[in-house]
Amino acid sequence: MINPVLLIAIPLLLAFVSILYKGYRNNLLVFGALVNAGLVLTLGKGEYLIGGFKPPFGINLVLDDYAFLGLLVINGLFLLITLMSLDKIGENATVLLVALAGLNGLLLTGDLFNLFVFLEITAITAYILSASSRQYQHSFNYLVLGTLGSGLYLFGLILLYAVFGSLNMADLSLKMATADTSQLVIPSLLIFIGLGVEVKILPFNGWVRGVYGNSDSLVGPLFSAVYAGAMLLVFGRIFAQVIPLGAYLKTLLLLLGALTLIAGELAALSKTRIREILLYSSIGQSGLIVTLFLSGLVFPAVMQLFNNILSKAVLFTVAGQMADTTGTDDAEALQGAFARHKLAGVAFTIAGLSLIGMPLFYGFVSKINLLFGVFSLDNYWLPGVILLGTVIEGTYLIRLLVKLWMPGEEGLVSHESHATKAPLEIQRARVMGIVVLSAVLLVGGLMPGMIQNNLSESGRLLDETTPVYLFDLKGGQ
Repeated sequence: MINPVLLIAIPLLLAFVSILYKGYRNNLLVFGALVNAGLVLTLGKGEYLIGGFKPPFGINLVLDDYAFLGLLVINGLFLLITLMSLDKIGENATVLLVALAGLNGLLLTGDLFNLFVFLEITAITAYILSASSRQYQHSFNYLVLGTLGSGLYLFGLILLYAVFGSLNMADLSLKMATADTSQLVIPSLLIFIGLGVEVKILPFNGWVRGVYGNSDSLVGPLFSAVYAGAMLLVFGRIFAQVIPLGAYLKTLLLLLGALTLIAGELAALSKTRIREILLYSSIGQSGLIVTLFLSGLVFPAVMQLFNNILSKAVLFTVAGQMADTTGTDDAEALQGAFARHKLAGVAFTIAGLSLIGMPLFYGFVSKINLLFGVFSLDNYWLPGVILLGTVIEGTYLIRLLVKLWMPGEEGLVSHESHATKAPLEIQRARVMGIVVLSAVLLVGGLMPGMIQNNLSESGRLLDETTPVYLFDLKGGQ
């Protein structure tokens, strides 16, 4: 049986080799991404001990259905984004190999302190990649907030260890289940804030606008899909499986998640730059997914998470390429751009409509499931918040799509004379990548039964009481 530690060790080894043989850095990155994506398919589920000491005293890796799905999607997206953006990698190949190791470690570790180590590794690579835009003030802002968040997370771990004498997730889960919830309030808040910086929860997401808003066709998809997906999966692991929340604290955090959803969507509604629209959409989606995890709806949260990161990988790739080749991502300046680049436009449209939750696309199945899940909890204010967020999101995304397909003033007949003359070019590798991702979103909407079994297993694993609501729906049925 192949040990999943190889998903961490191989990229780290290749990162070291890439320092010695700089001329082969890109080749080593592609090789490492390919090997990791292939290894995920061969792994056997179970617990793997590192160093020979049994938990809770030793280090362990846990490969369950939840971790396997995360590894499969994150490594697959990492490989695809790497292949699409080889021209953008430059000197960052070594950084990306270290990032791949850190991201896999986040999903595999069964110990909260080792999770902190992998969080630091992953965060350092993110700080370096964010500086590729040459907007160093935004990278510094991210560094400061990220460092503060990781420090608070570590302080929360210290408090947990002082009370329970363990940081092993499985051991802590058993001990905290019978503990007085008043003992958990402060450490839970500190850990929530620490992770909240990375999952973009208000008011800890001040770094997002500067970093996402200036990202290129490599960093944008990586941050919005790969990094965001891994961090949200970690958040779900901790707050749906490990740390129980008291009623008052849970309500407070739920309100914070709902506020993040609405604030993000409203901010996106007022923007005209495509990457700004998408970054605020990412904030809103993070608020929604965090709210679902906190509500115990693991299965709907995982579905919505996958819909979001697959869609954002397409949307940020196209938006970043627009900015790279034309010097702007303003929707007014780029109106009618898709009339000349129809394949990229179709992929962008599929991703946008799936993100909204329109029929025929995977997002529709995801949105139906999460609404049924929320209603099953006898919660009636949260569905209203979700539907309001969906209406706002649909308004600005459809308006954006119309502008990019049909040039001219709103309310007037579109005419080619208003179309952009900017020299927009999208490389073949990126076109192929976004077509593959958009096809996944389309197939997932037309044949949701193809993913039902695996996703339902991940939901039951983290919370046995979580109902599975996946209907074999086709669009509009």
